[in-house]
Amino acid sequence: YADDTLILVQAASEDVIALKRILDVFSAATGLKINFHNSTVVPMHVPESKLRRLLKALQCQRADFPQTYLGLPLSNVKLNLSAFAPLIAKVDKQLSGWKAILLNHAGRLVLINSVLDGMPAHLMSALLLPAGTVDALDKRRRAFLWSGEDTVHGSQCLVAWEKVCTSKCAGGGGLGVKQISVQNACLLLKLLHRLHHPLGSSWATWVRQRVDIHTLEGDMDGAH
Repeated sequence: YADDTLILVQAASEDVIALKRILDVFSAATGLKINFHNSTVVPMHVPESKLRRLLKALQCQRADFPQTYLGLPLSNVKLNLSAFAPLIAKVDKQLSGWKAILLNHAGRLVLINSVLDGMPAHLMSALLLPAGTVDALDKRRRAFLWSGEDTVHGSQCLVAWEKVCTSKCAGGGGLGVKQISVQNACLLLKLLHRLHHPLGSSWATWVRQRVDIHTLEGDMDGAH
């Protein structure tokens, strides 16, 4: 069983027909039936007249960016706040299932550190969260910690949020809650590390080759 497979192909009739033939052969050889009606084609700079022919050849539905792939929003342009709305909705759903009013501050803190802080980790490992999304998550975490409700007033906050997000070992009221923007940056650093230390990573090898090609082309242009 295979799902969530992403295939990139040029918008040329011969390439699309060849892809359809390969998929049909794969289906016949493995017994894995491909549901083309539930598959989608996301065009990029393809004229409508040509797109209709390609859709007819593949027998797929048309879709547009942003697309969700492996739980991540993908787009050919900069993602806006609405692309991260499912993450906020997921956090809201989790919070609504907790009887926060029955918990003290220590119990709520445990849930924040053990559950809420881990929910956006997968997304933050690949994408940089917009400031608006970070603010929305902080707003919910802060309200849950101090009031156990959807909103909180400044008078209910016993410690400033900046201090809440500092280590307990540092003292001064720190509660060890992770700062989302810092956590996001740290998780993304692994991509830079993988880029400089591929260790068999096809992605890192491909990126480095592209960088080398662009660098070589720039040097040749400078020589001319």
